[in-house]
Amino acid sequence: MSRQTKQMGGWGLIVALVGGVLALVLPLVWVVALVGWVIAIIGYVKASEEYGEPGIKTNTLIAIAFIITSWVVMLLGGGAMMAGMMSTMMGGGDMGMAIGGAGILGLLVGWVLSVAAGWFWYKANSLLARRSGLNLFSIGGLLFFIGEILTVIFVGGILLLAGFVVLIVAWFTVQEEAGQAETSPS
Repeated sequence: MSRQTKQMGGWGLIVALVGGVLALVLPLVWVVALVGWVIAIIGYVKASEEYGEPGIKTNTLIAIAFIITSWVVMLLGGGAMMAGMMSTMMGGGDMGMAIGGAGILGLLVGWVLSVAAGWFWYKANSLLARRSGLNLFSIGGLLFFIGEILTVIFVGGILLLAGFVVLIVAWFTVQEEAGQAETSPS
């Protein structure tokens, strides 16, 4: 794996992690997390090309599609739940309950989509582990997948954080191939 690919994968995940954590308290910092994810995804795509393993790229892109869809569905579900609660409080009766129920269903569907994203993220990292010979990728991907499943009981956040850390370590630990190591100009 080239030095540039390693750095894109590792630094991209670091920026995504820091941006994601800061976005919890500073609303517009999510843009930083998004930039980090884009850089990390480019690292995964480049690794896929360098190793000649198209499954890494395919599974990464499927995971991204699932997680974006999950966020949209959860946002709509949360909005419907809020609208249902407000309607019920204002005397909307059964209609408010139906809207709230649809919102809960939306949140459930969003969670299932995020679990699917976690599965494809795990598959991408498992393939990367197999091709790079570094099992840390597989472990980090598995922590992400289990973390996505357990987000419903809030333990998942800790596993997602651990998955991030393991994947960051994996990116910076993976060996550079002699023919692809970049030399810095002197």
